[in-house]
Amino acid sequence: MSEFTAEITGQLAALLAASFWAVATVLYHRAGSHFSPLQMNLVKGVIATPLLFIVSLLLGNSLVISSGFWVLALSGVIGITVGDSCHFAALRRLGPWHAMLLEYLAPPLAAFMAWVFLADNLSTLEITGAVITLSGVLWVVTEKAPDKQPALSLSGIFFGCGAALCQATGLVMAFSVLQAEQMNAIDAAFVRLAAGSILLAAIVGLSKQGAYKAIIKQFRTINPLPLLGAIVFGTFLAIWLQQVSIANINPGLTQTLLSTAPLFLIPISLLKKQRITVRSATGALVSLGGIAILFL
Repeated sequence: MSEFTAEITGQLAALLAASFWAVATVLYHRAGSHFSPLQMNLVKGVIATPLLFIVSLLLGNSLVISSGFWVLALSGVIGITVGDSCHFAALRRLGPWHAMLLEYLAPPLAAFMAWVFLADNLSTLEITGAVITLSGVLWVVTEKAPDKQPALSLSGIFFGCGAALCQATGLVMAFSVLQAEQMNAIDAAFVRLAAGSILLAAIVGLSKQGAYKAIIKQFRTINPLPLLGAIVFGTFLAIWLQQVSIANINPGLTQTLLSTAPLFLIPISLLKKQRITVRSATGALVSLGGIAILFL
């Protein structure tokens, strides 16, 4: 694969992952009140991990127990066990608007860590495109939040910042392995999610007697289709595409393009016949301009 083709593949994969995460966010919102952050994180891992493993086998499993394998596993613990749990905790304490804002710490953090630890620099054009893209998204998500949003809390801000730091760290660690070893993106996604889910299962099981039975009981009381849809789109497909992206482009750019997820909520809102403000439309156009620069 040529360098140009690899860049296009990585950028398209990240944008597609962002669109899937937008769909998943809407679906997770319906089920989020029924589970704690740890429970929600575990449920999505238990369902999505076998799906990734089956696809990995169908595509020709290339897993080898090497130093890179253990780095990927650790990146899964940091990015998924800790990072996703922090994200769900921030979502519950701050609401989607403010929790989303804190996630925009992740792209510059990922780019900075890739530069410091991996000497992977962004070009001037890439930095310009990333800044314009993030500016457009921030213009959308900093619009006045709807009424009845939770008030800002120190714990929510702490969890939001922790989620951004963990996601950036896990992404850069996975990027280092995929750049150094011959490994399929689906296998990398499986290792990360499996490692994160195994530790989560241990934590949840030790935290309370009968924890697993309580989750199963709660799962049976809800309509499972929205949650299953969120897991398929937001975990199974999105994490696979995320690994495809970081196998081909800088993790800072991947995280930037993943951060466009709120823009994909605009067409979803239109389909639901909700009003779209001029500010949202303007921010979306600005971000599209930034994305166009990244594709130059």
